[in-house]
Amino acid sequence: MLFDLRGKRKRLVQVSYTLLAAIFLLGFVGLGIGGGGNSAGGIFDAIGLGGDSSSGSLSGQFDDQIDNANQQLATHPNDTAALLKLSKYEYYKAKQGVTQDQATGAISVSEDAHTELGRSVDAWEKYVKVNKGKPNPAIAAQIVQAYYFLGDAQGAAEAQRIVAEDQPSSGSYGQLAFYLYFTGDISGGDQAASKAEAEAPKSQRSQIKQRLEQIRTQAVKAKKQLAKAQKNAPSPTTPGASPLQSPFGGVGSAP
Repeated sequence: MLFDLRGKRKRLVQVSYTLLAAIFLLGFVGLGIGGGGNSAGGIFDAIGLGGDSSSGSLSGQFDDQIDNANQQLATHPNDTAALLKLSKYEYYKAKQGVTQDQATGAISVSEDAHTELGRSVDAWEKYVKVNKGKPNPAIAAQIVQAYYFLGDAQGAAEAQRIVAEDQPSSGSYGQLAFYLYFTGDISGGDQAASKAEAEAPKSQRSQIKQRLEQIRTQAVKAKKQLAKAQKNAPSPTTPGASPLQSPFGGVGSAP
């Protein structure tokens, strides 16, 4: 998926890293970080493939909830309950346009789903801004998935931090470490990795530490390659230059 969100969410990723990102993510899944029975921290839940039963038959209900939330916001634009409702149901609707190729495992996001995901995270970000109390961790867990589908590692990390602090476990902090490492925040990833290790049963701590160290090694290598590629990348004004791939490379736009 191109990092091409419309409107105020439009961004440009300067470096293409599709293959590296795919290897990184597959390594993460293979290493089992995000397991341990904590659904909020599970990697398959993180990409929205954790068994959500929402289907196209519910589209009308989603539209009704979205319309209701927008009506509330038209009168009270900072209504946190309405913002949460809008974020939640825009995400549910978007998931109907997210598919996975059973042969390759590649995930595709339709154009409509891409737009709906953008609306979902926009509502969430406004909610976080105006909310006076603790952000809703259940919606945060869904928003982690929305950010993933949009290729926004930083947004995913910020939402996953809310989840991990509410439901501390080796899985939730391990997933937070993954997203932080992916953004290039090695120090932040190290802190989350330490918490993941501390939350793990004693018999598993050594294994968790080893797994996270392997991910960290990949992250450091990725950061170095990114810096090198950015240095050598053509200027956006250079004729023939084009927008490049999201660092989450495994997620693509559906044709």
